[in-house]
Amino acid sequence: MFRAYRVFSLLQPRRPRHPIVQALLALFAVCAFLVLLLVGAIIAVFVMIVATLARAFGFARPSGFTVGARPQPQPQADTQAADGDVIDGEFRVVDKSISHGPQA
Repeated sequence: MFRAYRVFSLLQPRRPRHPIVQALLALFAVCAFLVLLLVGAIIAVFVMIVATLARAFGFARPSGFTVGARPQPQPQADTQAADGDVIDGEFRVVDKSISHGPQA
């Protein structure tokens, strides 16, 4: 017969009662956390070094940003767009009578 409390008792192990075992378990948890943190930091440093070297030797994609470069003005194809009278996009009217929450 299936008993649900047995499954849940297996999924929730009890903390040991002995204070030395509790301290050792806490020390193990702290050490495991520090190891994971150190491994993550090492991987992050490695990725940054590889990306820096790839960019320095020209293997990376160009980012489109050049240090010290001034932006070039875009040629205006339409005189009406140059005046700022035209907004290009798709719009729809929103009914303000429907309240979707508190308004300030």
